[in-house]
Amino acid sequence: MVVGIVGACNPIGVLGLIFGTIARRQIRETGEQGDGFAVTGIVLGWIGVASIVFWVLYVLALFSIWIPFVEEVSDPENWPTTDPSDFPTWLTAWLGRR
Repeated sequence: MVVGIVGACNPIGVLGLIFGTIARRQIRETGEQGDGFAVTGIVLGWIGVASIVFWVLYVLALFSIWIPFVEEVSDPENWPTTDPSDFPTWLTAWLGRR
């Protein structure tokens, strides 16, 4: 459970999922107490896994949006110019010009 709490928003949460599953299996076999702690570790481990997936998708989306901006700005034909009608398309849309 402690690893699940610490890793609820980082990659260590996967360990909470693994350790919680192992602990729950051992608790069922031996009949000891602590099933709630094991379930808590499993749930927090899944939250950690979901946060990892979220952040990976967020970074991929950020780069998929950012790279075209950088490529268009670094194109010498589009930037820098003195004529406002020659702004890159993303900048034109950002400034509200058509």
